[in-house]
Amino acid sequence: MVRENTVSGLRERIYFANAMLRQLTHDQREASPTIRLALRGAVVFHLYSALVGMIRQSAKTYQVAGADTLFSLAALEQAFEAAGVEAPEVSVLAQARQDRGDLVAWLDSEMQTALGASGLARRPTPPSEANALNLMAEDRYAPLAEGDLERLAQTSTRVGELVEHCVGYLEEW
Repeated sequence: MVRENTVSGLRERIYFANAMLRQLTHDQREASPTIRLALRGAVVFHLYSALVGMIRQSAKTYQVAGADTLFSLAALEQAFEAAGVEAPEVSVLAQARQDRGDLVAWLDSEMQTALGASGLARRPTPPSEANALNLMAEDRYAPLAEGDLERLAQTSTRVGELVEHCVGYLEEW
């Protein structure tokens, strides 16, 4: 019998993110930029969804009203604050979001950028004869660049560690 299990659902999100990251970095490495950007967006979405799902589950446990319709970490933190509830998992994520060197802060920023009007306008330009000199100044952290893909892999590891760390705080049936 299949049963709803929040922690398994969070792990499933991380599994999907890792599967799509493997597609992005191996199987679809030579695919068109649109396919690769879609895969990148899916990785970001699944990782962020794991964190949001974790805090939503915490909100159910602490009976924080209205949190089940919120989909940003900042809004969820504000809901906990407004309800006067201090949950350890929310504190852990709030600290991670405040630290600009933490990959959770980067992930949160990426998700907020993706929701903005210019989110998809940050497409990479493939190298060509006309812009050959631009390659020397290429940003290794631009979407789909080597540094960006490394950061996605590191973020996946970080989110997995946070979920495993906070699982003990969640109420699982």
